[in-house]
Amino acid sequence: MIPVMIVPVLARHDLLNRMIASINYGVKDLVIIDNAGDSKYEPVWNQWVGNVHLWRFPHNLGVSTSWNLGIKAFPYADYWLICNFDTEWAGDSLRLFAETATTDSLVLSGSPQPWCAFTLGWQVVDTVGLFDEALHPAYFEDNDYQRRCTASNIKVNHSFIPIAHDNSSTLHAGYTARNAETFPNNAEYYHHKEQRGDLSEGRWSIRRRRRNAWDS
Repeated sequence: MIPVMIVPVLARHDLLNRMIASINYGVKDLVIIDNAGDSKYEPVWNQWVGNVHLWRFPHNLGVSTSWNLGIKAFPYADYWLICNFDTEWAGDSLRLFAETATTDSLVLSGSPQPWCAFTLGWQVVDTVGLFDEALHPAYFEDNDYQRRCTASNIKVNHSFIPIAHDNSSTLHAGYTARNAETFPNNAEYYHHKEQRGDLSEGRWSIRRRRRNAWDS
């Protein structure tokens, strides 16, 4: 059984329900982080899911902060499975993640966008830290974390686990223009961090949070 699945969402809750409906392997705790503000969303029921935790927030936490929140809320998990809301589980994908995950490795999916679904072991977080919340609301949090894992000699398993993924669903839901501004901001932050050899998890910044807002 997968101990914890963490899924942030900002738009297209219909795709989130599609993802939940496709779960075909045991998940003990499903954590849905709803960043859509006044959303009235209710998740569909799935017999494979033990507990559903739906957390609504008045403003968009962003990817890194959402992932970190899910990890912090379930600190005793051996690992966390983190996925995009616009993925679909088919065949043995979830079972393969459960069999491949370890406490000391990062396992990426076999998708062309490998970070659309991944497992993160608790020992990795213990060594590398959490995701950099200054990278708000999205993009480069995965590049930064993989770089930090490599520098810490953490095993990064580029698996062949198949995932169906509707890439960029949030952008297509009305955030393309904002991303055109925030993407280069995050790129600049990430590359400066890389150039100075900064392997820290950074820090949340209210100034960057306001500058890079994707709030509806």
